[in-house]
Formats: sequence, structure tokens, C-alpha cells
Amino acid sequence: MSRATTTRRRFIRTTAAASAVATFGAPYIARGAKKTLRLATLAPDKSSWHVAFEETAREVYRRTNEELEIVIYAGGTMGDEAAMVRKMRHGQLDGGALTSVGLGEIDKQLLAPQIPMLFQDEKQLHYVREKMSSTFEGLLDKGGFKLGAWGDVGPIYIFSNTPVKTPDDLKSTKPWVWDTDPVSKAVMSVIGVNAVELGVPDVLPSLQTGLIDAFTNSPYGAIALQWYSKATYVTNLKLSFGIGGSVLTTKAWNDLDPAHQQVLTDVTKEKYGELVDKIKKDNKKAIKSLKAAGIQVVEPDDFLRWAAVAVQVREKLVKDGTIDGAIVRQMLEHIQNAPK
Repeated sequence: MSRATTTRRRFIRTTAAASAVATFGAPYIARGAKKTLRLATLAPDKSSWHVAFEETAREVYRRTNEELEIVIYAGGTMGDEAAMVRKMRHGQLDGGALTSVGLGEIDKQLLAPQIPMLFQDEKQLHYVREKMSSTFEGLLDKGGFKLGAWGDVGPIYIFSNTPVKTPDDLKSTKPWVWDTDPVSKAVMSVIGVNAVELGVPDVLPSLQTGLIDAFTNSPYGAIALQWYSKATYVTNLKLSFGIGGSVLTTKAWNDLDPAHQQVLTDVTKEKYGELVDKIKKDNKKAIKSLKAAGIQVVEPDDFLRWAAVAVQVREKLVKDGTIDGAIVRQMLEHIQNAPK
């Protein structure tokens, strides 16, 4: 192991440990609750996402006079998101906090905001998501789920062990692609790359064994999942903005007392609003941490080629019937009207 790699791991581990001591209190344990909701997430234990979910659970428990308990299964302990959604449908889970890929397991149209290079920044994403929220919530309702709140993962970058300046550079890597994500698969197909399909829990072990040597993630996500420790470069190009949302099954929602429904709605909106701001800050800090840990920033070449790939991916997803062209057109119209 090189000195740079050792230093990089030690730097992030020390930073994370210090943050944990300052941020995380005693684990939340509710006792005597009349109703329990079982929620799952891929968010790593003690990450900002997980902390926010636990804070939500504690506050709901308090405001319902200890009558509604929320149990969080973090870190993919309930499997990848496809498995989580299956368990929700079978009544083994009541809901969860999912990325767009998990939401796509409920309805493929919910993958639309993940089309590459669609939004210029998070402000534009939030504007379009707000304008189309009723459409997206309707898709969830149709699939038997109720939205709690939208969430963010952050800007998505390419991490690799060889510099990736152009789309063709990916051909010399062994990139990961989420095995249940049609959007990422379409990107690799358009570029002409034979990517390795894996679930999220399998990425770190596969990076460690060399099965893969490139991946996409947000800066904070790469640190929280420890994937960064197996990367040397990050390409300074925002491929997309990772999003997600918390959901409950309609059955679980309907089984709640109306007063508890209101508390859950209020607390979720409060905490998730704070979480969106926190994740934005975390990603900015993470970029600095990655540089300090020795990861080199690569400037992309031939931006027009990257943009052409994005357009081809969008056209492929519509042509293949994965995403409805009408939804794509609506998003593009809202983008044009978004505040500058």
C-alpha cells in the first residue's frame, strides 16, 4: 500500500471520527410505542442522511406522546433498493428513504430527473421538481406509495484510477453501473462501455478486489461509503444531480392515526428541508477533503462530446420506452422557464 493511500484513508477516517463525536448522540431507542414504522435506507450508519432520519424518528416519537416509533434500518442492511421496495410491497417494510433508482422500482418515470446533464445546478433541479411534484407524487400514489419528502444526494462525478477527460476514456476503465439503474446503463451503452453491473452494497468489495476501478457518486457519498479510498482521480464534470425521497406504503400510511399522520408530515418536511441544506454543505466540504486526501481533479475535454452523449442517452431512454417523452418535454419546458 502506498504512503499516499495510507495517508488518504487516515485523513478521512480521522475527520469522520471527529465529526461523529461532535454530531451524534446516544442511539435512539423508543419503548412502549403503540405503532411502529419500519423504514430502510442505503444511507451509511451515522452519515448526514442517517442522522437526519434518526432525528426525525425521535421528534415524531416525542410529538406523538411516544405512541409512534420509527425504526431505521440503515446501511443497506435490508438489501439493495430493489429488495427494499419488494419488502415494502410484501409488508415486511413500511417505507424507506430511496434514491431515484429505488423510486424507479416503483415507477420508471421517477428516473426522469436523473437524465445526465439535464440541470445546470441544484437550484434548477429544485425548481423543476417543485413544478412537477404533483406529477411525480401521482406516480407514487399509483404505485401504492405516499411521498414523505424529496431529498438530495448531490452532484454526481466520475471517480477513477486513470484520468477520464472524454467519454472514450471510460473505455479503458472497468466502471461500475448500478444493476437496477436504466439511466446509468444507457450512458454506458451510448459510450460503448462494458460496465460491471452490481448492487450498491457490492461496490466497495469490488473496488477492493479490482473487479471495478471507476464509479460515479457525489463527493460526500463517495466518502460516506468509503469508495473514495480506491480512487485516484475525479473528473470535474457534473454528470447529473442525485436525488431521492422518503416514502411510505399507502397501507402503512392509512393505518396511522390521522393525528400521527399530521405529525409525521410536519416533522418530515422540517427535517428534510434542513437535510437538503446540510447535504449541499457536506458535498462542498467533501470536495476539499478529497483534494486534501490526495485525489486529483481532472478537467474534462471536448464538452460538446459529453453533451452529445447526454442527448443520445435521453433519446435512447425515450425510444426504449423507459421514460415517457411527455415527461421529458415537460421538464425541458420548466428548465427554460426556471429563474436564472
